[in-house]
Amino acid sequence: MDNAFQYMDIIFLAIIAGLVLLRLRSVLGKRTGSEKKDPNQFSYDQPIKQSPTAKDKVINIKDKITHKSEWFNSDDFLEGANAAYETIVTNFENGNLKTLKPLLDQEVLKSFTTVVDQRKQDQQNVEFSFIGIDSSEIIYKDLNSVPMEVTVRFVSEMITCIKNTKDEVISGSLNQVQKITDVWTFTKDKKIKSNNWLLAATSD
Repeated sequence: MDNAFQYMDIIFLAIIAGLVLLRLRSVLGKRTGSEKKDPNQFSYDQPIKQSPTAKDKVINIKDKITHKSEWFNSDDFLEGANAAYETIVTNFENGNLKTLKPLLDQEVLKSFTTVVDQRKQDQQNVEFSFIGIDSSEIIYKDLNSVPMEVTVRFVSEMITCIKNTKDEVISGSLNQVQKITDVWTFTKDKKIKSNNWLLAATSD
């Protein structure tokens, strides 16, 4: 009789275990190998392998910039740019192309020469006084380009007047100080052993 009860207990436990398994299967489902993965989850099955040369391609940006531009001092550059601005403007208005030549890029020199020659041809007389520079600031800088480029915005004051052969004022005024804003781009070729930055572009 005891054996019969033990046998019934085993069958009862087996039935319960079967019911539990069926319940779990209905809740969890059956994996078939074709389930869609959640695109928002990371996969750790196949970690990205670093190529043998990847370490060699890593660039320390800070070190690169420091190495390339540590020699460049903005204050020193602006001091030189201010002096060049006054020299170039004054000699351009006075038509001194010989003084301008070592300070200008070929294209700018050609443009300035055209204006100066035209004034001479039209027999125009320029009266000019440089008052001073109110402010100057670097608004663009690329020391990695070829050639290197630095763009400066100048705000200056000057008196300029152009007269014709009859001594009549055709442009500007002798009695009025003009506030002028110029944006100039200076360039320097690292391959050329020279300390001179050249004026390569002008705008206002």
